[in-house]
Amino acid sequence: MQIHKVHVDGQTFILTAGQDVSALKDSIVGALKDGAGFVEFETVGRGIVAVLITPNLPVRFETVERTVDQVSAWEEHPPMIEDSQSFDFDSFFDHLSP
Repeated sequence: MQIHKVHVDGQTFILTAGQDVSALKDSIVGALKDGAGFVEFETVGRGIVAVLITPNLPVRFETVERTVDQVSAWEEHPPMIEDSQSFDFDSFFDHLSP
């Protein structure tokens, strides 16, 4: 299963399967053209998230392959994500591998 992650301000979010990644990228660029702005996206296990996009805020997209079981486990028990910590999603998924 292909999943899309977006990294914003030291936090990583897994986007829902129905999320239009191209449209989200366009929204981020649009916010930057206006100088700054909030952009909302739907995440797995966290609901809708709104981030303030500014010229000094790096945003990175990543696409990875994960099993349905791995994604389901994360949906049921999402890890705590705080500004002060960097969560390693790959390690989280790796321990769920058969």
